[in-house]
Formats: sequence, structure tokens, C-alpha cells
Amino acid sequence: MKRRIISVIILITILISNAQAAKVYGTIYEWSELDKPLNNAIVEIENNSTRVQYKVSGNGTYFFDVSPRSYDIKAKYYYNNILELYGEEKLRIDSPDDSNNLDLILFPPIDSDYEYLGNINLTGELDTKQVDYTDYIIIFLVALIIISIIIFIWMKKRKPADPIIDESVHLPPEKPEGNENKNQVELPDDLKELYDIILKKGGRITQKDLRKEVIYGEAKVSLMIADLEDRGLIKKIKKGRSNIIIAENIK
Repeated sequence: MKRRIISVIILITILISNAQAAKVYGTIYEWSELDKPLNNAIVEIENNSTRVQYKVSGNGTYFFDVSPRSYDIKAKYYYNNILELYGEEKLRIDSPDDSNNLDLILFPPIDSDYEYLGNINLTGELDTKQVDYTDYIIIFLVALIIISIIIFIWMKKRKPADPIIDESVHLPPEKPEGNENKNQVELPDDLKELYDIILKKGGRITQKDLRKEVIYGEAKVSLMIADLEDRGLIKKIKKGRSNIIIAENIK
């Protein structure tokens, strides 16, 4: 029974002390990089030159519960166990209800402030300061993209103006003379119409212009051109992104 009473008293005491504690918190920055927190700094809060609390800020932030009085808050950053950055702020807590957001900015210490890390028994690990290569990677990627675009434009301008014959297109064998009229008569109406337009254009026209001369869709025109090519009446030559249609056996 006595143990339970003592436990309840201790619990109430803890709750009361926590309820009366003020909050002090903030973010730690290096003077030259105010856009991101400084990780792994040691933060100390002191009263009357007596250390009250200290901790290692692994994520660049700190937090303390303190009672009302005046404090000195110090932050130190060590590199290879030598003090590299230092910052200090004074703070007064007047009420347990106070909540103070106090960011700390660390500067290189003066000569007299250089010191070794010493034998402090830290609860967390101090990592060495890492160099951020993100900006260099972004600059390299942007430069690579620009160079690739310049090379692409330069190669495109160097392409010859002469027509490029698609090696996959096999020219049909020559037809005996006198077959032109026969093939033309035996053509279906739509193929005859398409073939007559090619002949009216002097036997040479681009597929794009031929498409404008008829009412058929692009897919049907492509099939009709392939049919005429199979019959040996035309040949198709690829030039760039377009095709040139040439009538065969024109005297």
C-alpha cells in the first residue's frame, strides 16, 4: 500500500514539474548556408555558468524543457574533433507557460575560442561534415542536355538534300511495253482515279500533295499507293519524312 502511495506521489510530482516546464526549441544553421539546418551540432543550455542540459542535434534542431530563469544557449560544431563553428544566445524565461523559438546561427570561432572536443560522453555520434555535390550534379546534367541538343541540331543540318532511297523498298521488274493501258483499264475506280492524278502531275508527286487531291483518308491512300506499287505502276521513294510517288513506264 505504501509503495502505491509513493508511486502516485512521484507520478504527480513528475506531471507537475513537466506542466511547469517552459519550452525552448529552434533550428541550427551555419552562417554561410542558411537554407538548410546544420546537423550534428552540440547544443548546451546553461544557468549561472552551470551546465543544465546538453545534447547532439542529429537533424539540425534542438528542444529543451526548462524552468523560469535566465539562460545561455551555446551551440558548437566540431570537425575532426576541433571546434569549427560556434554560436551563443542569451534567453530569459519569465513564466512556465513561455514557449520560445530561438534559432541559432553558428560562425567560425575567434582564435581564442579554438578547442578540442575533449572527453565529453556523447549519447549520439558526430559525423564528419560531408560535401554536398547536388549543385555540381545539376550543373553537369544541364550542360550535358545542352551539348546533346547542339549536336542533334548540327547533325540534322548536315543531312544531304538528295533523296534517300529506302533500302527496304524493292523496285519491281520492268513490265513489257504495251501493258500500261491494260493495267490502267483493269484498275478499280478508286485506284484509277489516284493513278490518273499522278499522271496529270507529270508522273511525280509527293504523297502529302496526293492526299490533298482526293477525298480518301490517309490510311486508305497509303493502302492504295501500296496496291499501285504492287501492280508495277508506281514506285515510292522515301525523302526525309515524306514519300515521293513516281509513275512507271511513262514514255
